[in-house]
Amino acid sequence: MYRIAVCEDEPKQREGLCAQCRDILTRLEVEYQIEPFASAEELEVALTDGMRFDLLCLDILLTDKTGMELAMEVRKWDEQISILFITSFTEFLLEGYEARPIQYLLKPVKLEELERALQTDLRLNHQPRMVTLRSGGKTVVLPLADIRYVESQNHGCVFCMDREEQFFQLSLTQVETLLPKAQFCRCHHSYLVNLAQIKEVTSRELYLSDGSRLTIGRRYAEQFQTKFICYLNLNSR
Repeated sequence: MYRIAVCEDEPKQREGLCAQCRDILTRLEVEYQIEPFASAEELEVALTDGMRFDLLCLDILLTDKTGMELAMEVRKWDEQISILFITSFTEFLLEGYEARPIQYLLKPVKLEELERALQTDLRLNHQPRMVTLRSGGKTVVLPLADIRYVESQNHGCVFCMDREEQFFQLSLTQVETLLPKAQFCRCHHSYLVNLAQIKEVTSRELYLSDGSRLTIGRRYAEQFQTKFICYLNLNSR
C-alpha cells in the first residue's frame, strides 16, 4: 500500500492534486491511500499520532507553518519518508535542499510531471523486495527478484526460482494476492510471471532472461499486454 499525504491550504488545488494522484496510481495499478490535509499543523498532528505515509506532497507556502518548515522537522526523526514540494516560486529550491525532496513541482502541477515524480519514488523507494509464504505448517521468505514465474501444479504451485524450485499448497489465485500486482502478472491460467524477468514478448509467447518460454493464453493476452506496458513505464526512468 502506497500512502500519500497531500498538504495544501487551497481547497481546489488540494482536491485537484489528490485527483491527479488517484488517476496516476490507478493507471499504474498501485494500491494506494491518499489523505488530504489543509495545513502543516494538521499533518504534523497526524504524524505525531503515528499515522504512516510513504510520501508527503507539501505546498511550500502554507498559512502559519510552511511546508518547508514541516519538512525540515520531519527530517530530524524520519530519513526514509519521501517528500515532494509543490510551489509557485523557484527561490525556495536551494532552501529546501536539506530536506532532500525527491523533486520540486511548479504550480499549476502538470499531470505528466507528477506522474514522473511518483514513478521515480515508487521505483527507487517503495518496491517490495520479499514475499512471505505460509503453507503446510511452514513459513518461507522469498526474494521477489529470484522468482522467475509461478506455475500451477498438482493442486498447488511451484515457484520457479533462479537456483531452485519450491512447492506450496496454495492455489495460483491465492499466490496472485500475495505478490505485488505491479510486478507479477497472470499470462496464462497456469502461469504467473515476474515482469522483471521478461526479455522478449510475442503475440502468444514470452521469453525470460534465463531462456524459459511461457505461453500467453488468449484469455489473458490483453490484460498481460496492458500490465507489461505499465511495468515498463514505471521502470524505464
